[in-house]
Amino acid sequence: MTKFILYLTEKGYIPDFLIKKAAIFLSNRRLTESDIGKNKENIINILSDGKVAEKTIDANDQHYEVPPEFFRQVLGKRLKYSCSLFNDEIGLDEAEIKMLDLYIERANISNDQEILDLGCGWGSFSLYAAEKFPDSKITSVSNSHDQINFIKSESKKKNLKNINAIKMDVNNLNLDREFDRIVSIEMFEHLRNYKSILSSLRSLLTDNGKLFIHIFCNKEFAYLYEVRHDLDWMTKYFFLGGIMPSKDIFNYFSDDLVVIRQWDVNGSHYSKTSKGWLDNHYKNKKEIIKIFRNHYDDPIAWFNRWRIFFLTCEVFFGMKEGDEYFVSHYLLEKAKSK
Repeated sequence: MTKFILYLTEKGYIPDFLIKKAAIFLSNRRLTESDIGKNKENIINILSDGKVAEKTIDANDQHYEVPPEFFRQVLGKRLKYSCSLFNDEIGLDEAEIKMLDLYIERANISNDQEILDLGCGWGSFSLYAAEKFPDSKITSVSNSHDQINFIKSESKKKNLKNINAIKMDVNNLNLDREFDRIVSIEMFEHLRNYKSILSSLRSLLTDNGKLFIHIFCNKEFAYLYEVRHDLDWMTKYFFLGGIMPSKDIFNYFSDDLVVIRQWDVNGSHYSKTSKGWLDNHYKNKKEIIKIFRNHYDDPIAWFNRWRIFFLTCEVFFGMKEGDEYFVSHYLLEKAKSK
């Protein structure tokens, strides 16, 4: 029965309001599972051992090697594939810029800095920072060919000489300089060894350097995204190898870098971001299906899978008025004891 319902959903026969109800039910069920609280200690142990990132090829296939033309159809003008910052008077394009400006403020970005954008996506932060701070040097790192090529192309169009875009696996970071600021936006959710990556990032910071992190998280619980049954649809198609961090996750990994400031961004902002993506997805349906015909075997199913993904995120981050799942920002510096 479950497989049949999923089949109907992926063919577009299940209306949005029913998908939203299902998303709420599944999210609440996840939070009430008897072992989720007990699992936190186990999650901390997992994040202290093994590879920095698993399923990197799957992550690329699911998100980051999808044609940039698709993301041009659904994201805002800055191609920010992460939470934006809204108020009642602005749309997605302006909300992208508001969040980028907030990063600059909270990370204390300024001219004449060496800046690493780790897990740079489509370059929303890298390109914006390069424009605002022409005397700073931006190193953009992604594991995706498409993303790096896109950033190089945009840099050339904008005549930006201060961006160096590099394809590199986070499991094997090999950079030949130290940085005044490292910025990581929604990348830690794909990682499985926080102890190792934070140790590596410490070695890349100058003595007074800072690491700024933006993650989505749960207010209390941490859990892995794993395919346990047919209802783990989100994991199977969009987040294989990922993790839902808890708000306090970095407090467990303070040997190398310590949190000196932490801020929360209410989940309603991510809910509105996802709604903006969904609206664009519907508005540009014909063009998106045309793009998908050259990328996926079943373009209709994948149009609806992305539709379900955006719908689910809209509901997910709107739970309990945005106080259950939300975004947290952290500013970290080198631990004094090392």
